[in-house]
Amino acid sequence: MISGWLAEDDCPDCGGPLLDTSTSSRYLVLDCPGCGYHASWHITSPEPDPPDDNPAGPGDAEDL
Repeated sequence: MISGWLAEDDCPDCGGPLLDTSTSSRYLVLDCPGCGYHASWHITSPEPDPPDDNPAGPGDAEDL
């Protein structure tokens, strides 16, 4: 028996519903009960924005 939350996306193989059957906070697991499609991804934190290499404002020239 497959149980889980209904995912926002549809199955890429058959267009049916995808269920989020994840049981861990480290992996996202999606399954389609219609055709058996299965996919999983390792969950990562979003990358922080890179530091601003140009502290001068827009249109300002930096002294080099």
